[in-house]
Amino acid sequence: MMDDDEVFAAFLLLTTAAMLYLKRKKRVRRYKVRPINRNRIVHGQFHKRVRRMREMDHEQYFKYTRMTPAVFDNLLSIVGPHLQRHKKKSHISPAERLTLTLHYLAEGCSMQEIATNFYMGKTTVHIIIKQTCSVLWDVLSPIHLKPPTGTEFVKISKGFYQRWNMPNCLGALDGKHIQIQAPAHSGSDFFNYKKTSSIVLMAACDAFYRFTLVDVGGYGSQHDSIVFSESAFGQAILKNQNDVLDLPDAKQLPGTSVSLPFFFVADQAFPLHKRIMRPYPGERLGENKEIFNYRLSRARRTIENTFGILSARWRIFRRPIVANVTTCEAIVKACVVLHNFLQVKEEDIPMGSRKYCPTGFGDEVDINGGLRPGQWRNESNMLRPVGRLGSNFSTRIVRQNRELLTAYFASAQGKVSWQYDHIAEGSLPS
Repeated sequence: MMDDDEVFAAFLLLTTAAMLYLKRKKRVRRYKVRPINRNRIVHGQFHKRVRRMREMDHEQYFKYTRMTPAVFDNLLSIVGPHLQRHKKKSHISPAERLTLTLHYLAEGCSMQEIATNFYMGKTTVHIIIKQTCSVLWDVLSPIHLKPPTGTEFVKISKGFYQRWNMPNCLGALDGKHIQIQAPAHSGSDFFNYKKTSSIVLMAACDAFYRFTLVDVGGYGSQHDSIVFSESAFGQAILKNQNDVLDLPDAKQLPGTSVSLPFFFVADQAFPLHKRIMRPYPGERLGENKEIFNYRLSRARRTIENTFGILSARWRIFRRPIVANVTTCEAIVKACVVLHNFLQVKEEDIPMGSRKYCPTGFGDEVDINGGLRPGQWRNESNMLRPVGRLGSNFSTRIVRQNRELLTAYFASAQGKVSWQYDHIAEGSLPS
């Protein structure tokens, strides 16, 4: 005979076993395909509306997919073979998978809305979006987002000097919080200082608003200095790891015999470092330091524009992304590499004919050094900046490098005629 304690223990054991069995038991689906979705080829948006839009209204097609039909066809030829699934009667083609995903990223609508419009199940849509985003990154990133070589870094620096009057500049650095739905059972891992859940996108860009280095997925709750220092390219920059990033050697400033290391420009959130130039802190710094801050901030606007164009074109960033963390990361990476893909596709097109980033969409510079704010600034932007990414402590040599660049901007070889007017007007770029 068992006593009461033994009976109760046996009861708990049986109850736990039963619950585990029920939990592991595979859910029986009522339908293989829901009745309302069985006419997808007749009523689904891809078959009924998108094909007509593609033939009759290229402007609406661009709004729908963020690319022209010709560019879509080119992209499909690259990624289509990787999106091909088993052919059968109800087969969802690579073209439909890609269109569905691009529209989701472009409009930022819910997966349920996509499922309703495309006559598919929500689970099917989620799987398609996750798979397609992963394919976009896997296929396009080795082409359009591979780490620059030493020669390519030198080319990037020439772009910054010619377009933004900043010599020896390898790129502009910044980080943004990407708001996501609070993941289940994640505790406070993703809970950031804005009291929302997020992952961090850390990036560098070139002089033409294209990403050159990215790191996606840092916990929103982490101190931003940890996010940067633990990213692969952050470590390479801070520790001068040339086996990771092929950073070029020091070079003489134009028109002088003064040698200065190549560097990235950044705001006050980043540390002053051999490879990172940040502005002088404080106010009433004196003319030369204010000119330095003006010139640095002017070049640093490139990363601000890159993020701004990204979020304006891919409206998935306008609201919290509702998906698991792995899918969220895949979505962010897909948008980043699509941004570069489309920027490169428009390189040889006159500015007046470009679609993705036409004249006036990004910040522009006039002949007097004036900056005309880009149209993207009129769009809603939910990308939140990161906080401090490093301490204010720096070595004497690093401070001397900044002083050398400050003196160069005030010299006959390095000054530009309009910098004093902008300082007098107090028109420092943000």
